[in-house]
Amino acid sequence: MLPILYQSHDLILYSYPLLMGLGWGLAYQVFFAKADIDAKYGQLLFWGIFVSSWIGSKLFFYLTTQAIHSDNILTQASFWTGGGFVFYGGLIFALIFLGLYKLLHFSLTMRTFWAMLPAVTLGHAIGRVGCLLAGCCYGKETNMWWGIQLHGSHRHPTQILESLGLFLIALILIKTRPSLKSFALYFIGYGVLRFGIEILRGDTIRGTWGILTPSQWISFGLIFLGIGIMLIHKIKLLEQAEPN
Repeated sequence: MLPILYQSHDLILYSYPLLMGLGWGLAYQVFFAKADIDAKYGQLLFWGIFVSSWIGSKLFFYLTTQAIHSDNILTQASFWTGGGFVFYGGLIFALIFLGLYKLLHFSLTMRTFWAMLPAVTLGHAIGRVGCLLAGCCYGKETNMWWGIQLHGSHRHPTQILESLGLFLIALILIKTRPSLKSFALYFIGYGVLRFGIEILRGDTIRGTWGILTPSQWISFGLIFLGIGIMLIHKIKLLEQAEPN
């Protein structure tokens, strides 16, 4: 755990915001390298996703850990600018923004949609390294060989496992052609990865909704969404293959 990378009389360099910034920076570079979109509309799309996902991730953090918050925390600037993010909240709000973007009749090609996937996945993978250094999102205690020392115990390296899984998903997505199948692969791949990671996580501050954590319920939804998209993709391919 290394929450502070560098400290002097004039400067404190925190690892989590640094890695989070690097993750967004990498996502920005990957998106504009892969997307087929005018720069002006691309900037609107990227920064709209950035702002909406920031708000969504903070709101979901508030909703899933509400017991530890004061009544007026939503009005405090430190809440919105400090640590505490839930990725799924950011993903849901980003998808809502994409829907609004389309309603405003901004054009989005399949290649532009596809470019978001490796961008988000690679940025997310870098962000999880920040979680490791900050000591958040940690695993349960374990005696397995891969355990790491964190918060005074030998624990599952959940941050490392998720980061490696995300890098693998990103590699697969980069090698796929822009199509609905890419979205299905992302939703199913990350849904399965996150569901498994949640089993190993030990930060019980997030609580549960019934027998599962909030992220596990959302992972189920993501997996079913991916399966539905995959079926639609298969149907489209069959229709295209039928003779006229």
